[in-house]
Amino acid sequence: MRIKICFMVLAMLIVGCEVQDENPDWDPRADYPSWTYDAPYYYRPSEDLPVAEIVGAGIPVYYSDSNQFFVKHSTGYQVPGVPRLAVWYSVSAGENWDRAGYYGVEQTHFLFHAEADGSHWVRFVGPGQGVAAASPGTPHRIYVVDTTRPAIEVSVSPPPIETDEHGNEIPHIYSVGDTVEVRWCVRDVNLVSDSVRMATTFGTFPDNVVWTRFPLSLSATGAMKVPIPPEAAGRQGRGGGRMRFRIEAADKADNLNFVFSEVLHVDGPPLPAEPTVRPSKPWELVVQTEGPAGTKPGWPQPGVLIRGGTSRMLKWLPDGIDKYKNVVLQFSANNGRSWRVVSENLQAGETIKWTVPQVNSKLCRLRILAVKGPEHRLMLAKTRTFTVHTAPPDTILGPKEVPPEPREK
Repeated sequence: MRIKICFMVLAMLIVGCEVQDENPDWDPRADYPSWTYDAPYYYRPSEDLPVAEIVGAGIPVYYSDSNQFFVKHSTGYQVPGVPRLAVWYSVSAGENWDRAGYYGVEQTHFLFHAEADGSHWVRFVGPGQGVAAASPGTPHRIYVVDTTRPAIEVSVSPPPIETDEHGNEIPHIYSVGDTVEVRWCVRDVNLVSDSVRMATTFGTFPDNVVWTRFPLSLSATGAMKVPIPPEAAGRQGRGGGRMRFRIEAADKADNLNFVFSEVLHVDGPPLPAEPTVRPSKPWELVVQTEGPAGTKPGWPQPGVLIRGGTSRMLKWLPDGIDKYKNVVLQFSANNGRSWRVVSENLQAGETIKWTVPQVNSKLCRLRILAVKGPEHRLMLAKTRTFTVHTAPPDTILGPKEVPPEPREK
């Protein structure tokens, strides 16, 4: 009996005891020596951050769109048998420095965890790194953390949405030829100066939406007057057309942002309907027709069919072409997603001969472009979509010669 009582008392003492931490303020990273930072394996990035710019006395600056980034070892990797290289950083331009950690043996990249966006001055402390000559010490590198996309505001005047006398919101109906003013404002401390672009699109779902960029980059803040083209009226008319603007911008950390305007409802004469087609039979010939020449001889009309590989004569050029030194004629087989040059050095008053590319597409376009520089281009004219059909190389039109039948012996 005495033995049972002893066991019960012992069990009660064990259950009732609580383990107390004798050193709650212990910091292993601060108290352990440097060799404890060694690990069985380390992570490294698939590619290093590129150097965005050089400041001061050759100090490289890097931009990261994440609050975690890799800092490459100053000499490649941590050599065994020497003191570990320490990574120190400052978010106050060198006024205060904190230690982020050490490199382990044979470690090539240190994973840095930033607590907030902003510039992080980084210095390496260890063998061969030298001593700061003056206070505050200059950084060996600067890492700029930017996880926020550029802020963009866009508005259109007259506004696409109006309020009637009863306080109800109704769409403003624009007409083809009206001029609207588009205003924008882009804010970002690390904005790429030439990344601000404007684009437009026409059409409604389920039509394919294709954005057309303006050829020039924009300032961070500005306004532009844009006339509403006939394409914005669509094929419905009576306010059934749609148009929209888009402003895009990027910063040095590759954060990209798009902001769209409200939809503009456009009234005007509808575009001609798409031509209805049916499969042709083997013996039928596809007849090419463009109707009368009109005021733009050689300029493809909407929906026209043109044979691929044939030569065309363009006898019309837009007014004012003589103001530009380098004017080219370009062709697109995918509704303007990509372009190829089919004729160069266009001159006012001359007849342009060009060859239709050998493609098969119903979304072909031509445009006349004034090229002022690699990033400075101005579109002077562009066609609506037309069709190009190219016959296979082995296709023979017309009667075929029949070989004579062999004579009977």
